[in-house]
Amino acid sequence: MKKKRSSSQTQISIIPDSRFQDIMDTTVVPYLASLCRSGYMEILLGGGSLYYESYCPAGARGAVVISHGYTESIEKYKEVIYYFVKAGYQVYLADHRGHGRSLRDTTHPNMVHVNRFTDYVKDLHAFVTGIVQPSAGRLPLYLYAHSMGGCIGAFYLEIYPHTFQKAILTAPMLGISLGIPPLVGRILGRIMMCLHRENTYAPGQHPFVPGEDFKNSCSACLQRYLYYQQKKEQNPLFQNSGSSYGWAYQSLNACNFISQKKNCHRIAVPVLVFQSMNDSTVKGSSIVRFVQRTPCARLVRVPGSKHEIYNSPDFVLQKYYGKIFRFLGGSLNEK
Repeated sequence: MKKKRSSSQTQISIIPDSRFQDIMDTTVVPYLASLCRSGYMEILLGGGSLYYESYCPAGARGAVVISHGYTESIEKYKEVIYYFVKAGYQVYLADHRGHGRSLRDTTHPNMVHVNRFTDYVKDLHAFVTGIVQPSAGRLPLYLYAHSMGGCIGAFYLEIYPHTFQKAILTAPMLGISLGIPPLVGRILGRIMMCLHRENTYAPGQHPFVPGEDFKNSCSACLQRYLYYQQKKEQNPLFQNSGSSYGWAYQSLNACNFISQKKNCHRIAVPVLVFQSMNDSTVKGSSIVRFVQRTPCARLVRVPGSKHEIYNSPDFVLQKYYGKIFRFLGGSLNEK
């Protein structure tokens, strides 16, 4: 894996689709294991802890905090971590509550549930201030956030506008494709909350079922999809699947809050927003509206991808990461 650097640009050789598992197993995983530091951070909300990992190469130029998506875990981001580390960045990430090895707000082993969406934001702030900043010191901090993690990230940028120097939101969950108007979904969610059924599966949601069809997945690259799917089927801690009524209600409220013009204007740092051109999970119109209302944001559309842009074929990822590293190394308007 060759790497070239300049003062404002970093080029990374993307792992070829045809050799993905072999290179991950023989090169990426052993290399990351040599840098990885892991632990649990106690948090006040919920009386549990968040599992986290950090990767700190020597001579780092900055630190990247990753906020993962719905039903995901740290384990799914090893390739992403690798590219950032090889580009000279420290990387920090934690399993969000209800995911992976972190605390759960429900006894359902596969259900994604949260009491308040702001709990995610408070957790992230506790992680940044308690773990990331003491370790990174004076290094500039950057945010990389996908899907639900992008919703958390956007919310964070509005509440804490000066923590990160730049942010990357990739297919952010700023509007959920429900098949019904968001207001109707919020009303239904509120009714279920009043009936104390917030901790039950929402319509169409269910426990984990092995053998998901690749065609119905959020990935456009079979090799990358299979790599994590095998890990997911082998480890119950990675088998998050459907959401609760409570999660759906809290998420819809969060999307509505984040997208309000007055809140978008609170964001004070450059934001690069990626939108997949074939995304059936989040609403593209909501992403566009957020960018239009956020003066310091720029939109990049990604053809050849699905919702998980980072799990696209290698030729898509080459351009994707090229834009990311130009953004981190240059200015917002740099093409």
